[in-house]
Amino acid sequence: MVSSGRPWGNAGIPGIYVVLLYDVLAGMGLDASSLLAGLGVSRDELLAPDRRVSMSLAQTVAERGVAMVGEQGLGFRYARAMSITLHGPVGLLALSSASAQDALDAACRFLGLRAPFLVIDQTRQGELAHLQLRSTATLGVAHDFVVEAMLVGLVFMIEQLLDAPPQGLEISRRGPAPAYLSTLKQEVGVPVLFDQDEDALVFPQSALAARPRLADPQVAALAREQCELEFRQWRTEEDGVMAERIRSALQDRPAPLPSLETMAEKLSVSPRTLKRHLQQSGLSYRQLQDEERYRQAQRLLAKPDNSISEVAYTLGYSDVANFSKAFKRWSGATPRAYREQR
Repeated sequence: MVSSGRPWGNAGIPGIYVVLLYDVLAGMGLDASSLLAGLGVSRDELLAPDRRVSMSLAQTVAERGVAMVGEQGLGFRYARAMSITLHGPVGLLALSSASAQDALDAACRFLGLRAPFLVIDQTRQGELAHLQLRSTATLGVAHDFVVEAMLVGLVFMIEQLLDAPPQGLEISRRGPAPAYLSTLKQEVGVPVLFDQDEDALVFPQSALAARPRLADPQVAALAREQCELEFRQWRTEEDGVMAERIRSALQDRPAPLPSLETMAEKLSVSPRTLKRHLQQSGLSYRQLQDEERYRQAQRLLAKPDNSISEVAYTLGYSDVANFSKAFKRWSGATPRAYREQR
């Protein structure tokens, strides 16, 4: 058995996946704005290329999405809207790989860059290959949505790689069939079996030798280099990872932001260790707090109904003058001038 590796629980997930969920709900005629209500983040902010969100925020929006869609089935709808290029260099590497096996190996190796709470185990049973999907985190009511989206997404990815799914491809799911089973089968186009012993994609091993239609060794080499760079950033325990873990945690926190001691406890390290990691990266905890305050200030100032004093108090400042001084240090302009420039 080959596994995609240990869990990456602290890495967070790319914000673009939350944007996709937002757009899927909007396309169904639902109130997508309620997905992010009260979470301190907007759809536009999540479009930033390097923006990631914490697991807690991702799980919250997933649970909200499931509640909004109900028995219509969210997983396969989400997967249908997901193009392989949405996965950035990971998707590009899969598209340009020399064989389906290479594409699969790449997807499994770098899965943690996109879904740090999932692991894929590759097993062989006779002439069949099994891609068994398992979660390393408790996903609650969002579990079925996540598993279905992942498995159906893999089917659609294979279609994009090879133009058509191989003969004998099927999805195995634990648990009973959902109320939307007929729609699911129609949309996916391959057999979906329930009450099975695994959540898995099953297909003939011979399909792994197929050559993706966009195979390109030069593009694959470039994409792999980008993936490896990101892989090293998130998979190791180097100092930069600590800063990104803190940034991700702060993004979920309204004012007042947690103290260094509170953050250290949340990340299961000592305050001294946290400070040392940041110092070796040329950072301080106050800098990371200010980054988040500035981001929140920009978002609040963009809403004309918020007075500058209200923004200051929301961010934890008891004095408007102190907030104005801090904002000018961050942006080079006062809050009033910043708002007038927009």
